Amino acid sequence: MYRMAVLAMLLDDSYDRAKCIRMTLVHDLGEAIIGDITPHCGISVIEKHRLENEAMKKITEMVPSSAGEDWYSLWQEYENNETKEAKIVKHLDKFDMIVQAFHYEQKYDIDLEEFFTTTEDSFTLEPFISWNKELRMKRSLKKNGIHENNAIYSKNVSL
Repeated sequence: MYRMAVLAMLLDDSYDRAKCIRMTLVHDLGEAIIGDITPHCGISVIEKHRLENEAMKKITEMVPSSAGEDWYSLWQEYENNETKEAKIVKHLDKFDMIVQAFHYEQKYDIDLEEFFTTTEDSFTLEPFISWNKELRMKRSLKKNGIHENNAIYSKNVSL
């Protein structure tokens, strides 16, 4: 969530950056209670949403009502994926996932290709199209044993 919030600060003025930052910070709060439910868990999308909704309600009851209402509203907006801020935060979530996968590949010398394969066509908005392209280029260079300072590529953002 933290990296997502920092990346949200880089968004241009066509987005409500403050709202995006807040949304990145609350979008996974339910995981504090139910854990990270992935497709490998075998839980349906409907059941996952029900569990997350219950968890969010519990969490928002633990904070002052104005904060709880704001957090729940932001979470619902993210889940509904209808506003431009929700769509950009969905992109941030996917991008954060592959950045983390890239770091794990480097740190643990493992291949996490499935994360890159499943997100290959996920990025339809800028700056994520270019960030995705740059990250994949860095990954390809590293996999082929080429150091970044020996290659020519765009440095739009340091990943």
